[in-house]
Amino acid sequence: MATNEQEILHALQDDIVLRAENLVRSLKVDKNQGVDLGKTQASKALEVVQSAGALSVFINWLRYQAGRESSAVFWTKPTGSRPTLAQALTDELRWLQSQVTQRMPQASKAEQQRVVMRAATRFMGYFRRALVGAGYLDQIAFDKGG
Repeated sequence: MATNEQEILHALQDDIVLRAENLVRSLKVDKNQGVDLGKTQASKALEVVQSAGALSVFINWLRYQAGRESSAVFWTKPTGSRPTLAQALTDELRWLQSQVTQRMPQASKAEQQRVVMRAATRFMGYFRRALVGAGYLDQIAFDKGG
């Protein structure tokens, strides 16, 4: 069981990238739309998660974005089986939080939260990259192999 921050983030890295890419695939955005959204909405989300300090703060910001007329089109876009992108991101971040806390059960809540936020920042960074490169997610395939 991984216990330090770098080991945990390294152990989760492949899953984080895959989940971020799958989330972008479920949005079904075209190449140009992905680039535009990645440079605006996803970039802002990355900035917010980096400074949030807690998932609850970031989720509060997601709710706000979903409710704003100017950004709602993106954040309320359906994603596969989940009704909105904001909900899908919340689900993914909840999954990340559970993975981190399972891997460091003896750590303080503050330490767990710090690692969760680092993992969330990585997730949002990979999400933004995947959004910008949405047109190439299936064209440039990578099989991790065994």
